[in-house]
Amino acid sequence: MDNKVFFDSTFFAPASFYSDATFQEASFTKANVNGTLTVTNTFDSTGTASVKEVFEKVHVNSEDTGGYLHIDVNNGSLHNYTQNFGSNFTLNVRADSKTSLDSVMKDGTSLVITLMIPMGGSAFYLSDASTTGFKIDGTAQSVKWILAQSPNAGFIDSINSYTFAIIKNSKDNYTVLGSLSRFG
Repeated sequence: MDNKVFFDSTFFAPASFYSDATFQEASFTKANVNGTLTVTNTFDSTGTASVKEVFEKVHVNSEDTGGYLHIDVNNGSLHNYTQNFGSNFTLNVRADSKTSLDSVMKDGTSLVITLMIPMGGSAFYLSDASTTGFKIDGTAQSVKWILAQSPNAGFIDSINSYTFAIIKNSKDNYTVLGSLSRFG
């Protein structure tokens, strides 16, 4: 049986839902969801959000081993590579293959992405780390590196973890902060 209720309302009193709920557009002052609440587009909260647990989606990549890497943030903000890299690499951050990051990020918002890249006996690294090696939607970005020192080598026999904070200032205008850490 398909139990659907269609309404055009704003809840000003506590509201509880005891099974899966789907809303096209809803406004709640206070709501308890005792099932699954799925947001397929954007979830905006103008107040304080309190969350008990968050499990973040991780994109596991067993194919790429260097070269030109597309980082699709719609797959998650943590990208775990499982094969040792065999060459230096360039990064292109985007929403996905059909969607630009600029079109999904609002001005004045930020995104943090982390890439965990294993290295074997040879250590490869982000090519031209401060100038052309990091791109957003195909456009080179100037990365401001921790301690003002861009990496010119990776770490052998370890996981090289690159973390980037991307701050959108305005259309196609970003501040990018980067760091490289070693996990052995």
